[in-house]
Amino acid sequence: MMRALAAAALVWSGAAVAAPTRVVSLNLCTDELVLLLAAPGQLASVSFLGADSNETALAPRARGLPTNNGRLDSVVALAPDLVFTGGGSDRYARELATRLKLRVVDVPPPQSVADIRRNIASVAAALGRNAAGTALIAQFDAALGATPASTRSALLLGGGGTTAGADGVGAQLLRHAGLVQQDVPAGQVSLERLLAEPPQVIVQTQYRSSQTSLGQSWLQHPALRALPATTRTITVDGRPWTCMGPLVAPEIARLRAKLQ
Repeated sequence: MMRALAAAALVWSGAAVAAPTRVVSLNLCTDELVLLLAAPGQLASVSFLGADSNETALAPRARGLPTNNGRLDSVVALAPDLVFTGGGSDRYARELATRLKLRVVDVPPPQSVADIRRNIASVAAALGRNAAGTALIAQFDAALGATPASTRSALLLGGGGTTAGADGVGAQLLRHAGLVQQDVPAGQVSLERLLAEPPQVIVQTQYRSSQTSLGQSWLQHPALRALPATTRTITVDGRPWTCMGPLVAPEIARLRAKLQ
């Protein structure tokens, strides 16, 4: 394996930076960006998650592409001329690729709506697809829309009571639907807290709903039937919320329409 890695380093150490033609992505969130932005034939591999329809609505675009396990050793035989990684979870793959002088672009998880735009722009630039990046940002902004003047209290609620921080990117996105995320410092709300301080709107993210899990069963707890009639629950596709990327904007548009 190290011999193959070294060979790849020798091949690419002196390569000129140009529009890449053998692009690999090692992370679900970078998978989504490259599947949206890359030119036909530009992608050599995405992670196995990017090809799984349970994880992303873009899985059909990955049909026919080789998949990888998120580690550099699973793609080095493809002699990639660009490797996308996704922040801390890909630290070791990124470090090894850098040592081998492979071209690497890291795309950290967004901490704000502005970060989502920056990530789109950086991926597009690395692919030599600036025009596609500009178009995607315009689509993102159009779907996201302006922040409504009137607001309602809300909780973005996932399996097991997981929720978003009051100032994080999830909360910023919700504001474009006219919703203000309640402050739950621990990132997880208890049933007791939910019943004692119910929001006006619960945005329930549905993720792998066909599979039995403790997280999914939490969302079906009988105690939730005691929520007041003034609390409205809206179920949304949980997949776009995993990466908080451009796929969330159409979900916000649909959520805003339901609340009108």
